[in-house]
Amino acid sequence: MFFDVKGLLHPPDRIVAYLRYYPDKRGARLHSGRRYVKVYELSQRHRLLAHRWPEYLYYDEVQGRELQGVPKDAVLRLHKPEHRLAAILHSRHRDMLEMTATRLIEVLARRSGLPPASFGISGSLLVGLYRRDSDIDVITYGAEAARCVHRTLNALLEEDEYFHRYREHDLKRLYARRGLQRAIGFKDFAIQESRKALQGRFMDHDYFIRCVKEWREITEVYGGARYRPKGRCTISARVLDDTQSLLTPCRYLLEHVRVLAGATSRTPREVVSFRGRFAEQARSGERIFARGRLESVDSDESHHFRLVVGEGGTDVLRTAG
Repeated sequence: MFFDVKGLLHPPDRIVAYLRYYPDKRGARLHSGRRYVKVYELSQRHRLLAHRWPEYLYYDEVQGRELQGVPKDAVLRLHKPEHRLAAILHSRHRDMLEMTATRLIEVLARRSGLPPASFGISGSLLVGLYRRDSDIDVITYGAEAARCVHRTLNALLEEDEYFHRYREHDLKRLYARRGLQRAIGFKDFAIQESRKALQGRFMDHDYFIRCVKEWREITEVYGGARYRPKGRCTISARVLDDTQSLLTPCRYLLEHVRVLAGATSRTPREVVSFRGRFAEQARSGERIFARGRLESVDSDESHHFRLVVGEGGTDVLRTAG
């Protein structure tokens, strides 16, 4: 099985990672002679593990809830995006998707001035389970590199014939694929997504750029804070600080928060998400509407609440006019 690693902090004996591909003779993807099925919805991933592979579910004492995670002694191989990119760049037998992916990264590196080491290949290309029409998933390492790539993409989307923002038919396809009918109306979704530069079309392929911190930029430690779920919550607020909005996990600091549903005595100070599609979602000074899981955050330094979006079928984070 293949799992997506989630977040930056992991317990000593496990890697927090969510099921992405599993072996099944009905699968449409091939790897080493075996067929695999891709699974997207988090709830479906959980159901599959609970039914067939419960050893990959565990109760996390720090997060205060059940998570998906692979015991370290069960890991067969770590697929590293930067290593996969290096292998493709040095290969003499690249197929069309690999050639398109390398061209995308070469354009980004040249126009941004960043070295190739600032990038990696993720998604189905990383693990060899891609198809000819698969997305191109790129990793960018470092907070400053994220801002640089974002500026570069905005320029390329305006002036380069091979880069395009999502059009209405692209957004309808994306809306259906993500199963967002219960979370947000298409009109609001289209307004939100059409502003983004970290996703779009390049040479007839969807691209998605996920920006993550470099290891030296991570100051948190596992267990340094404890989180406890406090139920569902819906808020409106103004974004005070979007400094980490381009990253995965992303974070939006809030002010003028109004609790619309949930305990009014528990006002979140921030919105966070571990899913890349909630990056680049709002900017400083904008008012937002958000719905997700409320959590308490307790450390030696502080006690506050945060809203986590992206793990429930009706979760939403959007600008509010």
